[in-house]
Amino acid sequence: MLGIISTDGTVAYLTPRVVVDQPFVDRAGAGRRPEARFRFAQPCAEGDCSHWVGDRCDVIDRAVSSPELHSEPGGSLPRCSIRASCRWFAQWKASACRVCPRVVHAPDG
Repeated sequence: MLGIISTDGTVAYLTPRVVVDQPFVDRAGAGRRPEARFRFAQPCAEGDCSHWVGDRCDVIDRAVSSPELHSEPGGSLPRCSIRASCRWFAQWKASACRVCPRVVHAPDG
């Protein structure tokens, strides 16, 4: 699990990484949908994913170019437990990290 969706609609990152196991799944199933409360991450499936276009993840390409998600450059990056293996970071470096807390679902389009 990457983080918890805050009341302001952004992701509050969890560090260290929280591994989702069956007891978590059982508890998270109570109440609102887990996808509405938590932000999950898993290894990039690349060509096996509907968001893979050419040799890139289109979700982060659209997020970085979205005026609604735009973030000013500079400042510190959020603490993230997956940055070393993150597809989005590999594509966009710090720009991906700056919009990532605002990405709760794949952008429409």
